[in-house]
Amino acid sequence: MVTIHYCLRRKPGMSFEDFSAYWRGPHAELVRSIADKLGIVRYVQNHAILPEIAAAMKGMRGTSEPFDGVAAISFATPEDLARGNTDPEAAEAQGILAQDEAEFIDIPNSVILFTQAHEVIG
Repeated sequence: MVTIHYCLRRKPGMSFEDFSAYWRGPHAELVRSIADKLGIVRYVQNHAILPEIAAAMKGMRGTSEPFDGVAAISFATPEDLARGNTDPEAAEAQGILAQDEAEFIDIPNSVILFTQAHEVIG
């Protein structure tokens, strides 16, 4: 399995509550509706919690500002991920998805990481 981790920051001026509500609601429904076209087999939203503890850890460790959430989008194989970005029907779905993401995500200050899990404990 290959997973995209999309570390999200909300658009400037948007409250965390509005960001989270949009991500959980309209955006989640959009992803659900086009998942088959893109080859997505799993989609998990990880919304930030405990901001006061995050701020304390940021101070202790000297890290940058925390993200507002992390989306984990999984594909069965690297080929499925690639097909989701090259197939004409998938490309149209990607365009719709990107347009919606621009409504609530600070795209230039967010990060995308492709991973393959290596389980250590569990």
